[in-house]
Amino acid sequence: MQMTVNRERDARHMEGELTDNPDNPDNPDNPDNRDGQSPMDESTGSHAGVVDGPNADEMPVIEDPLDAAIRERDELKALVQRVQADFVNYRNRVSAERDEIRRAATGRLALRVLNTVDQLDTALGAERPDDVNQSWLDGFDGIRRGLLQVLSSEGIEAFASEGDPFDPRYHEALLSTESEEVPANTVVNVLRKGYKMGDDVIRAAQVQISKAPAGPPQAQTVDG
Repeated sequence: MQMTVNRERDARHMEGELTDNPDNPDNPDNPDNRDGQSPMDESTGSHAGVVDGPNADEMPVIEDPLDAAIRERDELKALVQRVQADFVNYRNRVSAERDEIRRAATGRLALRVLNTVDQLDTALGAERPDDVNQSWLDGFDGIRRGLLQVLSSEGIEAFASEGDPFDPRYHEALLSTESEEVPANTVVNVLRKGYKMGDDVIRAAQVQISKAPAGPPQAQTVDG
């Protein structure tokens, strides 16, 4: 029992000496601890609680205000250029669609007008009765020419076909006739004029075309 008490007393005495020792790292009077730093960790060589490593010296990167303004300007400029290009493309597309709609409507109306012109051509080309005043015929011819002028103002003109090779883009063959004077599939007669609006055919010409004459019949022989 006495031996145990002596050991505890010696242990307390030694602990007091270590605490009072100014060289003790745990002593607040130790010069290494006077600046509020934690004791040095002998295993790592750094103060306890201090983080060492690649992120110890990294600081937040602050962009220069001038560089930031230039970057934002360039981004806005690129955005404006894209929007402007999209608007130009949209305007061109709408303009093309508007022109196409106008041309289609003009073509439909022109076909109706041409039907009236055809009727006037038929009436003026028919045999004239003796009791019809020439002024009446001149008046109808004036109406016909006025309608053709209206069509011409919209770029609608008749195109020639007689003597041309047959072309299904421009011609509609209604009749054919044998001919030795012209090659086969040649337009020899125009039954109804064709009209174009610019480069587009709005009404094909109804024509009569030639075909090669038939050869003489071959004699048949009877065997037996």
